[in-house]
Amino acid sequence: MTTRLHTLSKSDFKLARSCPTKLYYRELGYPTTLDENEYLQLLAEGGYMVEVLAKQLFPDGVTMEYGRGSAAMREGAAATMARLAAGDCTLFEATLLEGHRLARVDILRRRAGGFDLYEVKSSSYDPADAGERIEKAGSPFRAKRKPFGILGDWREYLEDVTYQVTVLKDLFPGVPVRPHLVLMDKGKVAAHDGMPAWFELVRDPDGGLVTARFLGDPTLARRDPLTIGIDVSAEVAELEPEVRAATREFLATLQPDLRRAPPALAGRCKACEFRVGPDAPRNGFRECWGARADARPHVLDLYQGGELRERLLAAGVDRLVDIAEDHFEGKAGVYATRQRRHVEQTRRDEEWADAPLADAVASARYPLHFIDFEAARMAVPHHKGMRPYGQLAFQWSCHTLRAPGAVLEHGEFLDRAPTWPNERFARSLREHIGDDGTVLVWSHFERSVLNEVAEDLAAMGTGDPSLAEWLRTLARRPGTEGARQLDMLTLCRDAYYHPGMGSSYSIKHVLDAIWKASPEVRARFRAVTGHAGDPALGPYAALPGDLIAGEEQGVREGTGAIRAYFRMVYGDERGDAAAVAQWARLLTEYCKLDTLAMVLVWEHWTRIAERMR
Repeated sequence: MTTRLHTLSKSDFKLARSCPTKLYYRELGYPTTLDENEYLQLLAEGGYMVEVLAKQLFPDGVTMEYGRGSAAMREGAAATMARLAAGDCTLFEATLLEGHRLARVDILRRRAGGFDLYEVKSSSYDPADAGERIEKAGSPFRAKRKPFGILGDWREYLEDVTYQVTVLKDLFPGVPVRPHLVLMDKGKVAAHDGMPAWFELVRDPDGGLVTARFLGDPTLARRDPLTIGIDVSAEVAELEPEVRAATREFLATLQPDLRRAPPALAGRCKACEFRVGPDAPRNGFRECWGARADARPHVLDLYQGGELRERLLAAGVDRLVDIAEDHFEGKAGVYATRQRRHVEQTRRDEEWADAPLADAVASARYPLHFIDFEAARMAVPHHKGMRPYGQLAFQWSCHTLRAPGAVLEHGEFLDRAPTWPNERFARSLREHIGDDGTVLVWSHFERSVLNEVAEDLAAMGTGDPSLAEWLRTLARRPGTEGARQLDMLTLCRDAYYHPGMGSSYSIKHVLDAIWKASPEVRARFRAVTGHAGDPALGPYAALPGDLIAGEEQGVREGTGAIRAYFRMVYGDERGDAAAVAQWARLLTEYCKLDTLAMVLVWEHWTRIAERMR
């Protein structure tokens, strides 16, 4: 029987940099909250597309085979070493194994002068910002001010590259290594329509994403590249001593025997992927925290906990309601105010509202338009003329109240054509809400979409100046002259709290809290939708599902909406009229509920405002 080889891969290194204890749980296969995370799956799909796109720039590249398990890993590493020993070559997915260190390199070239190592990331490269940083700091990855340190947003990627370089250098002592990051260049535009159709996602028998296969024309990909490769030798040289020291620390927990690094309990544990539900067979978070994991509500969930949360944990405070006023000593500002409110109203188990809520209700001008957008940014542009991560605005919903007590009206737009949707999105919105009344949104997202669509109308060579100007006018910041928007999220943060919200001000959490406490809200929901809804659950639990292409599907959050739109318009079901209609129904019901949620919250606030007057 072959003994399992506990290796430290580059993904293991990244995980351990966030918390060394996690290595133990990963090696033993503990369940995580990432297993069914749709957003991460969507990012992975885009990442594989970018990687395959970058590889088209190396026509001499050879893809190395690799598999799971210790034997397959050793075979892959031996095959890589044989190729590299034979002379000049370009390898894709080269397996490097040095002792117990493992690195799989996206693109590795060997030439007489040494190695060129390329790590492909789906992140975007902004040439304007990069130009300023290069001028001031000599690198697009460094701060603009002395001491010109490596930016935190890029450090993780650069450590990833550095880890691979250390393995390669130790396998080939004395041979120069030139490391590069390959990124999507936002300074470039797509020269072709339908580029995502150039790729086929490849999955394993269990449905897990493995890689992507290129189906397009490599000549076109090389002629009109959307990626940029940047030499990061200086950054890697700076990080190498730190990465090597961390590597030794992590390897010591894997060999000679697997052991758990002592947990360092901290605020970062709030987002630990091993903080799974009570029904999970093994819970890494609970094993780290022991009895302290049982505190309800937990101090980890304090609103914007930050430094205060660290001090509380160090002092042994685990329950939110045990936070005392003297713990806030020296803390001021809006976050501290909201933290105090979170603690006090949770302790009292009481709803809270302040005068600005009543003022906002009184100042809103009818008709009231409650709007919500669904939009997507994808690494590989779908349409000619778009930049990487350009905005695709594909859906809006609007509930309108023309007067107090009036019948609630609803309008919507959902794009179904495989062409650039933003102009149709904008025109239909202007036709629907016109120039009168207050426009209510939840967060600044709608404003950012409006501004970007206005810019795109000119950049894409379509539309008219009056439409772009209307969008910019509608996007004016709330509170400025001529602004129509009222941001309910900002109002909620400043003037409303319900203990059922916990530390979240998302529309779903706010509505769920009010829903469970207010028969009036549930009655209004039933009157509008015809669905009673479960008093113990939020209204989003009532969203329907459907059987599409043999699988049960549903749309209950933003990432699900993006995936549904792409399958409906660009995916395998685009030619199936019945499936398209099913996806459209799921998308429509989801977006419609988002704006109805805003109406229900607003009407609840209106009742509170009446009592306050």
